[in-house]
Amino acid sequence: MEAHEREGLKEQLRAMAAGRGDGIDLDTPERWCVEGVMNAAEFFRGLSLLIPEDSNLYIEGTELDEEVVQFYEANRSKNAVCVVRDMIFPAPDMFHVAFGRGVQEKFAEYAQQKPREKCFFHIKGYQGETLLFAFHDAFDGSDLLVSGRVEEERVREFATAVGATYKREENTNERDPEQLRRFLWALENPDKLKIRGEDGKMRPLFDKRPWWKRVLMFWKR
Repeated sequence: MEAHEREGLKEQLRAMAAGRGDGIDLDTPERWCVEGVMNAAEFFRGLSLLIPEDSNLYIEGTELDEEVVQFYEANRSKNAVCVVRDMIFPAPDMFHVAFGRGVQEKFAEYAQQKPREKCFFHIKGYQGETLLFAFHDAFDGSDLLVSGRVEEERVREFATAVGATYKREENTNERDPEQLRRFLWALENPDKLKIRGEDGKMRPLFDKRPWWKRVLMFWKR
């Protein structure tokens, strides 16, 4: 980890631990877990089966395609609310897009034409101040999590349309700010954290191994 990356990560961890990434989240005791949603174009074309057309889509990403950014800006929601942030570092670009038939089709078009990482990393949908779904690492093998407030018939129709399966499960989406404070402490005290390598030798946990970004970029649910 380079020095400037370490400092940037510490800055974002302090901000998130202080609550500057807070917002609405899945808040029902149980939720729907939709498994096997891998085709982005099918997801967007079927999304009106899952959420009402007066909903908003919340997008997080970095280094997004300029055409996609212009589309997000042109369709910016006029009634956006704060949505809990998933990405910690690097600080993401965040957009609130008004959902509708034309927007839905454009999302599907971009999903077919452009790499996923140039359009989004995380996607969430909400209506008013109620988060309806959260798709962390969208289309990268993660499950689509849907609020328990959404009727099962909607979930069933959507899952059928996109070739996925669904189940009801406990909502374990409790975020613990103490996790962030522990990450921050580890970054500020790297000499106190060591890990045993394959060669049996102890070395600093935060070295230049390629997995560190995967571990620290996202505050996993």
